Amino acid sequence: MNPSLPIPTDNIYKFACLFGLTLIVTSIFSFVAVYSSSLDKKMQYYQAVVMLEAKVGKTVEDNEILKLNKRMLEVTKGNEGTANTFAGGVIALGVIISLWGASKWHSVIQLRDDRLANLQVEKLQVEVAALKLHKSSCEQHPKDGAAQ
Repeated sequence: MNPSLPIPTDNIYKFACLFGLTLIVTSIFSFVAVYSSSLDKKMQYYQAVVMLEAKVGKTVEDNEILKLNKRMLEVTKGNEGTANTFAGGVIALGVIISLWGASKWHSVIQLRDDRLANLQVEKLQVEVAALKLHKSSCEQHPKDGAAQ
């Protein structure tokens, strides 16, 4: 299976940075989904509670349904709080992993790559200077250059 988005496996720090960002984005989407779903459920239970409390001649069955809806409202609020706490923890973990990966990537890998690029530029400059020197010496002594 070929992923449509290539995963950066060239170094662990880059992977950690992007994995942390993925955790953050996923947690934000899960927070929104839980909030939306819980809001819908809480509204359904609340409407049922209001209707049953407004009812004048309640039966035993109505009282049991009222208790059940109140309990379901409490459970939904508790589940929402648990899910939000978990999403917040995953966001915090994602931030920590991402910042660690980014700082290590910058301080270890990027500095090394920058030094390597500078050395390559210096090497090319020396080679170009040597070629220019060779060319100028060939132009000054055309017979020697042609004889060789």
